[in-house]
Amino acid sequence: MSVAPVVFAPRLEPEDQARADFYALLSRLYQDAPDVGLLEAIASSSPLPDDGLNAAGMELARGWRDLMAASATMDAEASAAEYHDLFIGVGKSEVSLHASAYSKPGAGNPLVQVRATLASLGLARQAGVTTYEDHLAAVCETMRMLICSAHASKAYELADQHEFFTSQVQPWVFDCCTAIGNSPIANYYRRVAKFTQLFMAVERDSFAME
Repeated sequence: MSVAPVVFAPRLEPEDQARADFYALLSRLYQDAPDVGLLEAIASSSPLPDDGLNAAGMELARGWRDLMAASATMDAEASAAEYHDLFIGVGKSEVSLHASAYSKPGAGNPLVQVRATLASLGLARQAGVTTYEDHLAAVCETMRMLICSAHASKAYELADQHEFFTSQVQPWVFDCCTAIGNSPIANYYRRVAKFTQLFMAVERDSFAME
C-alpha cells in the first residue's frame, strides 16, 4: 500500500494574509452586491491600526473605517439595486467592471492579454463561470490566489504577483474606481471604489519598492 506524503504548507505572513483577505473581499463586492451577512461582517470588522503608518497607510485605514461605517447603515436591498443600476443596467451598464472598457489606443485587447497571462501561470476560468477574465472581480480573485499559493498545489513567487498586478490590474483599476466615484448613482459603491483605490495604491507602491 502506498502512502501519500504529507505536505506542510508554510503559513502566510500576517501582512500577506491581510492582502489576500482584502482581495477576496473586493472580488466578492465586485462580483455581486453584498447581502445582509456581508454588510454586517464588514461593519463589525476591526479597524486598521493607523499608528506608525506612512501617509498612504493612514489613508487606507481611514478608507476602511469609511467602508465599515457605510456598511453599517447600508440596506441590502438598496445595495442590490445600486449594483444592478451601476454595473448591469438595462442594455448597457452605467460603469463597466471590465478592463476592456479602459483600454488605451494601441494597447491591445485586455481580455486576450489576461487570458494569455493566466495560461502562462497555469490558470484558467473554471467551467460554469460566466464572468470574463478581465472583470475586476476576476483579477482580484487571481491576485488572492497568487498570494495564497503556498496553500495550493502550485506555488507562485512574489514576482508573479508583481507581474500580474503591473500588467493586468494597475493599467485600468484606478480609471475604473474613478468612474464609479464620479457616477451620480453611486452611493455605497463610491465607498467601495475609494477603498479599492487606496488599497491598490498601497499595492502599487509596495511592488515598486521590490
